[in-house]
Amino acid sequence: MNPDFAIILNFKLADPNNIDPDQLVRTARNIGIRAINANDLFKTASEKYTIKLIDTSDGQDLTADNVIDTIVSNRKNNQATIINVNVNEDGQIDEASAKLLDAINNWMHMFGHALNEGTKSDLTVDDETAFVLENRHAAYQKYVFIKEQIPAQIIVSGLSQEPNRVEWIEHRETLEFNFKDNELKIKLSKPIEEFEWNVLRIQAHRPEDDIAETKF
Repeated sequence: MNPDFAIILNFKLADPNNIDPDQLVRTARNIGIRAINANDLFKTASEKYTIKLIDTSDGQDLTADNVIDTIVSNRKNNQATIINVNVNEDGQIDEASAKLLDAINNWMHMFGHALNEGTKSDLTVDDETAFVLENRHAAYQKYVFIKEQIPAQIIVSGLSQEPNRVEWIEHRETLEFNFKDNELKIKLSKPIEEFEWNVLRIQAHRPEDDIAETKF
């Protein structure tokens, strides 16, 4: 399975003959989902919206209250989360599943890139509620996931070079930091909007940063 698929939706259809696959797949696409667990009823819509059809096991019954913690905890272990979405006989997503999808959308709108493209990192954090993922496509980007109750400071260990920038992903708010002896001390301000899991980005030195500016 493609490791970029952090979340997979599994549509549970009360009446497969009374659904609009286009609407359901578009809903998945709009909240940052890259794959669904479904049959060929969804093939045309999946191709239209560039969503991968996955043939996998049944999903988890999650709620709006626990879905974000579940997907982040699974991603920490390089695992995808397969989530059941109930579709009523009239073809509409039921109320509980709609609230769940709203919760996913609100969080993924800010942090979906880090979640989907993040993989385990060798870096460590001194806060036991935090952990680090590395962008599997751009290793110079690291993501620190911090659960609620933002501490005044965290220390990230294991970096070999001072980063160019550290920022909250939300609104790209720059954070103060100090780097010494492979330890990155980051002073944390309160994010503009706090989520159950907040994410900051460590932007390391990139090869293109060494390219001199071309003047004409």
